[in-house]
Amino acid sequence: MALMPLPKSLRRLEEERVSVNILTPQQSQASTRPRPAPTIEATPTSQPLPPAPAQAAPPAKPAMVRATEMLSGKTLADPRSRQARADLATFASEERMVQLCNLEALDQIRKWKAEFQPEQVAPYATADETVKGTTIKGAAFRSRGKWYALKFNCELARDGESVVGFEFLVGGQIPRERWDELGLAAGHGAEVE
Repeated sequence: MALMPLPKSLRRLEEERVSVNILTPQQSQASTRPRPAPTIEATPTSQPLPPAPAQAAPPAKPAMVRATEMLSGKTLADPRSRQARADLATFASEERMVQLCNLEALDQIRKWKAEFQPEQVAPYATADETVKGTTIKGAAFRSRGKWYALKFNCELARDGESVVGFEFLVGGQIPRERWDELGLAAGHGAEVE
């Protein structure tokens, strides 16, 4: 026992006092109402704060519609497309690729929005036709006698005989006064203004 430390003397904790107010229901409601924020009046010597810099978000770039199913193969397989298949066989490789992508564009736009009845694609209208490897980018389509801006990326199989990827973005209607400048034909059923 001699080796055991002596116990330290315990300090007595002082009681902490809390004051409590008992309120009537009316007093309780009055105390929980939101209080008006204090107003700060500017004095003649104070200078106004500079306006916060406007942080306008950049305009959102429209998203391309990505096709999940390629449609031109089904269209060409239809017995009514016999002449189109025969014509495609006579085209040079690059022209055949362009025509396959034009057909895919017509089918994809028709499937995307029923209000369009696309009948022709002009891949050279608003920009130079670009054929790079097996990807083609394009330009305008005609529906119900009106031309609309069109951008598309069309990816072909290595042999250039079928479409394996397609995405597009339909733009606004192209004004009639620009058709000649862009080489867009009026075609049948064209709207006369």
